[in-house]
Amino acid sequence: MDTPLGTGAGHLLVGSARLQRVNPWGFPVMALVADGGTIALLGRIGWFRIYFGRGQRVDLADGVSWTVSSITTGGTIVPVIVDGERRRVAQAGWRHGTYGINGRDYACVLHPAEPPRFGRANRWQISDYEGELATVIRSPLSVTARRPVHLGAVLLSFALVRFGLPEESAPRMPSFRWGAR
Repeated sequence: MDTPLGTGAGHLLVGSARLQRVNPWGFPVMALVADGGTIALLGRIGWFRIYFGRGQRVDLADGVSWTVSSITTGGTIVPVIVDGERRRVAQAGWRHGTYGINGRDYACVLHPAEPPRFGRANRWQISDYEGELATVIRSPLSVTARRPVHLGAVLLSFALVRFGLPEESAPRMPSFRWGAR
C-alpha cells in the first residue's frame, strides 16, 4: 500500500491527510486518508471516551495498533497515545495557551494559527525548534505536513484542537493575599 506514512522512518507523515467517516456503527468509524490511501483506521472519537473511558482505537496501515486515551499526572488529566503493550507513543500537556506534544524521539508545540472567532480556533500549527511542521484544520479535521511529523503528534493534535483538555475549563480562583493593599 503506497501512503505518505513512512513506516521505516518511525511513522512519520508528509503531505496532506484528512479524516473521513467510513462507518456509522462499528469499527472503523473514521479513516485518515491521503491521496486515496488509508494511513490509519480510527474508532469512535469523543471527549468522554478519550479522557474518562477506554480510549479511541487506532489501527495503522502497517498493522500497528495504538489507543488514544489519558492518564493523570500532577493532578491533571493529559491525553496520551499508547501502543499494544501500554508503552507511551506520545503525550500532551498544556501551558500558556499552547500544547506541548512529546514522544520518544521528538517534541513539538501545537498552537492556534489564528485568533478564534467563537470558541476554539479553526487553524492550528504544529511547530518544533526548527519552525513549522504542519497545519491542522479543526473543521473538517485535516492536516498538511510541510516537513515530516510523527503520526502520534498528528492524532493527539486532532483530539486537542477538537476537545482541548479538561483542566482548561476548570474554574480558577484569583490570587488573594491577606493584608494586601
